[in-house]
Order: sequence, then C-alpha cells, then structure tokens
Amino acid sequence: MCSSLSKAGTSKFIVQIGSSFRSQILRVYADKGDDIKLPPEPTTCCMSGCANCVWIEYAQTLVKLLEGNSDKARDIVLSKIEDPNLKAFLTIDLKYLKQKMDEEKSKADETKKEEPKK
Repeated sequence: MCSSLSKAGTSKFIVQIGSSFRSQILRVYADKGDDIKLPPEPTTCCMSGCANCVWIEYAQTLVKLLEGNSDKARDIVLSKIEDPNLKAFLTIDLKYLKQKMDEEKSKADETKKEEPKK
C-alpha cells in the first residue's frame, strides 16, 4: 500500500468519487430537454424499509414528472441512496411498483380494445 494514502484518505477519495458519479447520473436523467426540475429529496426517511417509505413517494412523483418513465425514476432514486439495505429494499419495491403500473396499463389498453366503437 502506498504510504501517502491513509485509510481515512482512501475512504474520503471513494466518497468523493461516489458523489461525483451520483451528480453526473442526476444531470443525465434531469437533462431531458424540457427543463424538468427535480423535486427536493425527502429528508424524513427512517431507514427501516417501511411500507410507506418517503423514497417510494418520491419515485412516484418522479415517474409523473418523467412522463411515466419508471426506469429513469428508479435510477435517480437509487443513485441518491447510500445505505445498502435501504437500496436493496427500494430496488425490490420499485420493481414491484413498475410491474403493477404495467399491469394496470395493459388492463386499461385491453378495456379500450373491447369497448364497442360508436
């Protein structure tokens, strides 16, 4: 190991890389051409993976702002989370919400097809 790198210095370097990468991701996803302004991040998360997590509500808001693009919304939310346990919980829960939205959309499309035209 290089003598000039201390343990604290290495972790500080990693954190700086992580925050830089996170900001780059946010810029890419926020730059949609329509000047979409992301809402402020939630600050009241208890980090316990509760059913009514503020990050899930935040993701649902982003989906609306991004015109239904739940993949981008999920990526934005997960890029802001550092805790691995919370990130795993949100990954699963946001995939479930996307699946649920897709099912509802397909049911609505089927209903439109079945309606007789006047």
